[in-house]
Amino acid sequence: MVTSLPGPNFWGTTDAEVDPDKISSGIEYDLATLIAAKCGLTMKFRNEGFDAIVAGQVAGDSYDIALSQVTITEDRAKVVDFSTGYFKSDQGLLVKAGTAAATFDDVKKLTIGVQASTTAEYYFTSGEVAGWTLDNTKVFPDLSSAYAALNAGQVDGIVIDTPINLGQASQSEGKLEVIGQFKTGEEYGAIFGLGNGKKAIFDPILQGLMDDGTINGLIAKYLGGDPSTVPFIDVPVATATS
Repeated sequence: MVTSLPGPNFWGTTDAEVDPDKISSGIEYDLATLIAAKCGLTMKFRNEGFDAIVAGQVAGDSYDIALSQVTITEDRAKVVDFSTGYFKSDQGLLVKAGTAAATFDDVKKLTIGVQASTTAEYYFTSGEVAGWTLDNTKVFPDLSSAYAALNAGQVDGIVIDTPINLGQASQSEGKLEVIGQFKTGEEYGAIFGLGNGKKAIFDPILQGLMDDGTINGLIAKYLGGDPSTVPFIDVPVATATS
């Protein structure tokens, strides 16, 4: 089983937990152990780079399943197999408490940090958002670096999946808050090596854990807030010109 750490409230409860052998809680940790139990297996965890996981650069025969808050996309599905979606998400804006940014015009005044190879990076660097400049975006190799930059005042906000940022805010003793989110309509999926047949084994198990309410129970247990209560920030979409 591979993942990319840290993953607050998905793997452990803080962004300081980066040793898979010392983690014993979290949405995806619990999900992985439940899947292993249903298969009669003992789960062994390994930490890999997020960009390597989503690019299919982790050898498919070296792991059975990857759970790492990975959004299902067409491009990624060309190099890895995805499970059925098990978690819905949009992109949340995490800032220091007291920072005001209710509109996109407010957000344009901020310097935003994103993690490399995430949908947040694509969102803010692809030109899809009208009026956004790359000068306002800083890309970090991992989430720990991004959060450290926010705490050090090197960026004004971090954009990553709303539930991940809610988890980080819940561990900040009120110093950080998620003040808005951007509608992207994403779904997380487990990853398997391309064409190795593992999807057919694990998909029915994941579907069963969704159908019986287990996954919703884990979400309610670990998240520091309900993503549906975070207000959406309207964003202008760039239009193609001929």
